[in-house]
Amino acid sequence: MDSPISLPSSLEGGQLIEAVPETSDVDVPAIQEAAAEPAAVQGNDEWSGSYTWYIENINDMGECEDGNKRYSPKFEVATYYWRMLIFPQGNRHPPNGTPTMSAFVDAPDAVAFSAQMSPAASFTLHIENQLFPGKKISKDTEHTFTSTESDWGFSQFVALEEIYNPENGWIVNNRMILKVDLRVKRDERYNLDARKGTGFVGLKNQGATCYINSLLQSLYLLPCFRTAVYHMPTNENDEASKSLPLALQSLFYKLQYSRTHVSTKDLTKSFGWGTYDAFMQHDIQELSRVLCEKLEEKMRGTKVERVINELFEGETYGYIECINVDYKSTRKESFMDLQLVVKGCKDVYASFRQTCEVEVMEGDNQYKAEGYGHQDARKGVLFNSLPPVLQLHLRRFDYDVQRDTMVKINDRYEFPETLDLDFEDRAIFSPEADTTVVNKYLLHSVLVHSGGVHGGHYFAFIRPDGQKWYKFDDDHVEASDKQRACDEQFGAGGMDEDGVMSAPALRYARSSNAYMLVYVRESDWDKVVAPTTKEDITPHLLERFEQEQVEKEARQKMKQEAHLYCTLKLATDSDIAAQVGVSGSFFDLCNHAKLPTEHIFRLKKNIRFPEFKLMVEQQLGVPVAAQRYWTWEMRENQSFRPGRPLNADEETKVLMDLREHREQRHGAATQAQKQSLMDIKLFLETPLARLGSFDLGPGPLVPKGEHKHMIMFKYYNPVTESLSYVGRMHVSKNSRLSQITADVQAMCGLPLDAEIECFEEIHNSMVERVSPKATMEEGGIKDGDIILVQRRHPNSQASQEGVRFQSVATFLSYIHNRRVVVFKKLDDPKEPGLSLELLREMDYESVCAALAHKLGLEDPTWLRLTQHNAYTNQPQRTPVRYRQSPSLELMLTHSHRENEVLYYEVLDMPLAELEKLKTLRVSFYNDKAEFVAEHNVRLSKEGCVADVLTELGRLLGPAAEGRRLRLMEVYNSKVYKVCDDSEPVDCMKDNYWHLRAECVPADQEGETPPGFTLLHVCHFALPGDKDTAKDKTAGDRDKAQDTAKDKGDKGGVKDGDKDEDKGGDKDADVREARLPLASIFGAPFLLRIRDDEPVSEIQARIQAKLGVSDEEWAKWRFAFLPGRLPEYLEGTDTLGERLRSHSGGLGGSEGTPHLGLGHENKAPGRKQQGGSGHRSGYSGEKSIKINS
Repeated sequence: MDSPISLPSSLEGGQLIEAVPETSDVDVPAIQEAAAEPAAVQGNDEWSGSYTWYIENINDMGECEDGNKRYSPKFEVATYYWRMLIFPQGNRHPPNGTPTMSAFVDAPDAVAFSAQMSPAASFTLHIENQLFPGKKISKDTEHTFTSTESDWGFSQFVALEEIYNPENGWIVNNRMILKVDLRVKRDERYNLDARKGTGFVGLKNQGATCYINSLLQSLYLLPCFRTAVYHMPTNENDEASKSLPLALQSLFYKLQYSRTHVSTKDLTKSFGWGTYDAFMQHDIQELSRVLCEKLEEKMRGTKVERVINELFEGETYGYIECINVDYKSTRKESFMDLQLVVKGCKDVYASFRQTCEVEVMEGDNQYKAEGYGHQDARKGVLFNSLPPVLQLHLRRFDYDVQRDTMVKINDRYEFPETLDLDFEDRAIFSPEADTTVVNKYLLHSVLVHSGGVHGGHYFAFIRPDGQKWYKFDDDHVEASDKQRACDEQFGAGGMDEDGVMSAPALRYARSSNAYMLVYVRESDWDKVVAPTTKEDITPHLLERFEQEQVEKEARQKMKQEAHLYCTLKLATDSDIAAQVGVSGSFFDLCNHAKLPTEHIFRLKKNIRFPEFKLMVEQQLGVPVAAQRYWTWEMRENQSFRPGRPLNADEETKVLMDLREHREQRHGAATQAQKQSLMDIKLFLETPLARLGSFDLGPGPLVPKGEHKHMIMFKYYNPVTESLSYVGRMHVSKNSRLSQITADVQAMCGLPLDAEIECFEEIHNSMVERVSPKATMEEGGIKDGDIILVQRRHPNSQASQEGVRFQSVATFLSYIHNRRVVVFKKLDDPKEPGLSLELLREMDYESVCAALAHKLGLEDPTWLRLTQHNAYTNQPQRTPVRYRQSPSLELMLTHSHRENEVLYYEVLDMPLAELEKLKTLRVSFYNDKAEFVAEHNVRLSKEGCVADVLTELGRLLGPAAEGRRLRLMEVYNSKVYKVCDDSEPVDCMKDNYWHLRAECVPADQEGETPPGFTLLHVCHFALPGDKDTAKDKTAGDRDKAQDTAKDKGDKGGVKDGDKDEDKGGDKDADVREARLPLASIFGAPFLLRIRDDEPVSEIQARIQAKLGVSDEEWAKWRFAFLPGRLPEYLEGTDTLGERLRSHSGGLGGSEGTPHLGLGHENKAPGRKQQGGSGHRSGYSGEKSIKINS
């Protein structure tokens, strides 16, 4: 057995260090390598190996400041190249002054490694003893070799006094033996079989999409649903990122057959979502509803049209039954999921009992029965039917009135694995329910939310076969059990309040609990979970998905082997000619990304350059003797030109040794980085048949003289405004252009008597004239420079021929500065628009002049322009001020982002005159507080509100004739103030406030007399209105079901007699519910009341004013709103005393007392006229939308 030598205590363990400090300037290619040695010996498998280096003449290596270093020959282990590096005298002086030898392992290719290619390896370095066999000095470590840390090892490997003592046997005959045993850690990213172990794969999290992943796994593992998705019709040419059915089909196929975790990017793109949406987490319940609605819409008219309904749809039976008369009203409603109350309920059964609890309507809350007047009645909800797949959403989030905020309810709430909803003699079912159906359900999925109102994470426990539980947490899938899937998700304790719990582990456990339950009816289990096979997939889809899988595996293999390859991109004269002057390419010579595929070679990095030249001969037909290769260089002025030809030594090396000519890659890994270790860009010079031709001429190439430069030529035709590449020429540095004029004329196809002018293209915004009498050296012309040639045209002849750009310099200046701008109508921003080619330095007036000419307008001053908002993809709110004379480039830039869109409008007066005026957008409302029209009122900036009303009266005509108008500022659907007639208009901002005008009612003319009050009235959504009273939890984590739900909302099932409830629910929970800001909606108004006027009389006046029917009016509620806490009113209440006791006054601010009219918002998705003003689009949480 080998026995390692003991080391001095001062050197025990050594010091791990990079061999060459980052500050040292080492020219790696110039390092002298030792003579070739035997190849590495492979280890027990392909990922390990060893190499022994016999270091000759080690005693002859003297000291120097850097430490005289030597590299071993390269050897290969696990497809990577390695070498050892030693500093015989050490590369650093240790703190204790003991001189040591340094030894390292180096990865020479690492200089070109991107992050995903960097190999991780463990290795042991040994110095073998030559006198005492089996004795060695050994040290081991591990490291990831990157472009910045390409070597790793020990700066204090062994003390010099130990190693150089001849009696110790480490150096014999001036030779030392250094060996390395190296094991590369296998890159398992592309070999990983994620399905191994569980049979399932996970879904990748895009940022905050755990809620999507949990829901999709639950739906996917309902095979009946999966089969229906496979049967949705799609077209063969559809793109998954643009087609919701295809994206979902592809995702389900990958979940079923892929070996790796699956991305949801195509699916979210098919939703119409971008990166921002991927980082915006939403409520899983809302996603379930919106997704099923969208799929139901997509399945309409197909053979799977009713599948969603057949799986998830049930029916409720709502009733109101009078106690003392024979009258009963019923209503049936379908549902796709049920919301169950958690607070105050022990388990699922208790929630169903509460849902079906009977409410007695009596006293002030009597039911108005048709033909019988107000009657005592019983009101409730039962079930006509339950679906095969029952989705239960647990209301874990609720509104806390005391703290005026949303909270998460973490109370213990139990749910059984087997749920018998026929409990208590079918108490929750209606008389119409089918008694032959056995409503016993088996638990299929538990979707868990871990966290609180302001943040959290979703994952799922699913029992696909009804026996074994699995946990699906994004891309992590593991086997689980009932304890973790059910018992630990019951929750425990009270509300999750910040700062209450001291132990973090306890806090996490309490806030992790079930949020959504999926049950499958036992009698339907076999049908719902019947296996889905490839036979259930449409043949064209199956063929497509299998081909995509093959292509994916090929890409993964390419990524895995990328470090073995180099990509050579070979540009030729023909390639340059095909690009210059075509598709907008005028500057420089070649874009290597546009080369034809036959000019791109992906080759093993250890192939020698002569082998590559033979490939070029075979593939392009260019003999080896006719090939000369030039490197490309990026100059300081950012121009990209041929730099120099490869020398004879470089043309004998392996490709990897040309790494100094590689393309520098920065930032995230590009697609090219995933395919090869590095890109090498070369220009292939071949002999040409004649000047002006790119055909291959007779070889071989004439050697390039030291005093000659390869000059590239382009020809500009001012008549056709075309620029083309015409060839190259080797020119002596002492030659003058006048000496090669004939060759240049022939190259450009010009007659010998044609006068030419020449310019040098320095970079894309700089062109300089070249003197025909100056030598190349005097003009600074060198290899790779570009000479622009044009025929001289007299000014008179050029003007006769209609030449716009007489010189190539002016033409290229135009090309550099031109911008193609798309102009769209301001009032129709979705139109395609019209395109104009303009210059970036053009001012406002010049742009308008060009646009007016395109539109056929005589006067461009009647045009006004508006910028494009890069974030909303809509016009900016305010137009561009032309007096500031911005350039076109500035007008096309928003928030440092360039775009190509401007919006225009044709005015009814010159813009200069319009900007002297104040323009206000004023909405006019009729006597019923209904929006009529919006008017743009123009007046002098020195005007006042009275002038606004006068001009508005003129615009309204007969509608306002003989009546006094008033102007109000409205914000968040409340009247903020009534504007005084003398108030100046210059400070008014109609993009923040909503300016509203109306005719003053006759009873509000003049001053308000004593004993009367001008009351502010607004509309609010009753608690329980799902469309308008949604909670506003932050961070897109956890939307609670409905804000401040009252007991009349039975567990989220829609009220069974919503349209016929003639009474008012006076529930105490509703009485004390605080309203979210977003629940105020509609058009507010003012009403003059007597201080002692009872609410019942005020109600009658408001009903008459708004024209609300008796049936609808019976559902409305009335509350005094001194702020945001409603105080519900009785008919006998008066408001005078309440208004006088409020110190806030009636200015219209947030604290202004209002009379609130509580009712359903009939148009919750539509922006309310007189609504929220400037900030309406940014308040609250963004709801889920699938725009597919």
